[in-house]
Amino acid sequence: MIDAAMPRRSAASPLAALFAALSWHFGDDAGPPAPLNEEAIVRLVEQARAGDTGARHTLYVQHVDRVFRTVRGMLRSDADAEDVTQDAMLTVLTSLHRYTARPGARFAAWVTTVAVNTARRRFRRRRPELTATGELPDTPDYGADPAARLDRERRRRALLIALAELTGRERMIVSLRYGAGLNASEIGAAAGIDPATIRKTLERARARLGDRLETLLGSAGGRA
Repeated sequence: MIDAAMPRRSAASPLAALFAALSWHFGDDAGPPAPLNEEAIVRLVEQARAGDTGARHTLYVQHVDRVFRTVRGMLRSDADAEDVTQDAMLTVLTSLHRYTARPGARFAAWVTTVAVNTARRRFRRRRPELTATGELPDTPDYGADPAARLDRERRRRALLIALAELTGRERMIVSLRYGAGLNASEIGAAAGIDPATIRKTLERARARLGDRLETLLGSAGGRA
């Protein structure tokens, strides 16, 4: 489902590429798996409901990175994001009986909604803020050469610093768009915000992020 009023952004979008650097991969040294189409995902859901542990594992592997990079854009640390991710994925896998496949609606959007609600419940009593320190975060080594790994860490740090300067709502919307790959209608359902407001917020946030990332990364960072 593509929202006609939402700008079309491929995986090559600068912001989408930066969000990819937030991925944690949860112990998978090979990196993220090739994404499955919606028909295959729905079959896996049905198999998992029937008790197929392999299907449950595949659903987990297919969505855990998406959930982590989304909530990492919203929260203040890798540890917070990892805890929320694991809680959310546990909820997803134990609540498959509640999921109803609908034409034009993606399973990933439901998973992301679960993750957003999990993050909200966990941090209801305190406002989660991203730290904006100058330290490079600890990130897994997936066999990349040292130069590529350093560049990834630099881009990851720049994105987290830039996100920390947005409001909480802006961070959430940007993370849902570029971390989860949701469109305006899906973000609206996940966050309880009108899609028109989402589009306006994204336009403003992209401009601010573009300016800040250009400063942090130099001209090579470009505008988002």
